[in-house]
Amino acid sequence: MRVYVDERERLKRNRLLKFKIYGVFLVFLLLAAGAGYLIFFSTFLKIKEISMIRIAQNNQPIYPDQELIDDLKKFFNGEKKSFLFFGPDHILGWNESAEAFLENYRGIEKLKIKKDYFERKIKIEVKEREKFGVWCLTTAVNNCWWFDKNGVIFLEAPKIEGNLINKVDDFSNRELEIGDSVLERGFALNLIKIFEVLEKSGLRSKSLKFKDIQLQEIFFENENGLLPKIYFNLRFDPDFAVAALRELKKQGLEKFEYIDLRVKNRGYYKLK
Repeated sequence: MRVYVDERERLKRNRLLKFKIYGVFLVFLLLAAGAGYLIFFSTFLKIKEISMIRIAQNNQPIYPDQELIDDLKKFFNGEKKSFLFFGPDHILGWNESAEAFLENYRGIEKLKIKKDYFERKIKIEVKEREKFGVWCLTTAVNNCWWFDKNGVIFLEAPKIEGNLINKVDDFSNRELEIGDSVLERGFALNLIKIFEVLEKSGLRSKSLKFKDIQLQEIFFENENGLLPKIYFNLRFDPDFAVAALRELKKQGLEKFEYIDLRVKNRGYYKLK
């Protein structure tokens, strides 16, 4: 049995289908044009504010806010194609990850970029390394750097005297530069604890000396000679030394030539 379709009905259906297709295409073009206008020409995604949030800030920031913002713009301008396309004032031009940026900014421990599309704001969270002490290489020209509680060198420091700042004089003839660790991680943590031991024990000096990288030993030496030399081993936790030093202090530290704490949980000394 053959079914005949009215020619006029078929043409009508074809026109309706074409109308729908053209309509969908037109809507798509309008949406694309609208999106393009919002993205590229309107202020919809233009940044209103770039703010800096400091976490555990030093008394004086290593990198001032505006300097850091300007340097981030330069970094993205060289690393991110979309930054070149959108520009520094467009929120889509910024990336929330900037790990490579920190390679040249060792004074920053953590940096996180947050984009608030609704408020059109960029929030930069910065945690700078905190100055714990000064590490000095005793070469012909004294090179000194600030290091943090992880033992990471991050900033040049002046040569200091006195007992107000933690200091290590390094006689090991090594070469160090910003970004290096003064010691392997486990040893660096024990170094921090040795400074804490000296403080808890009531010793007023904060100066230590380091001579041999192989032995991994460090010692306290009072410049005026009124206190004994105190030897520590960087290979283990020195917390046990607090009780030993407090006990010997009761007897009068000026009586001792040296105190040797290089054996774990043991203390040896020599009287003058």
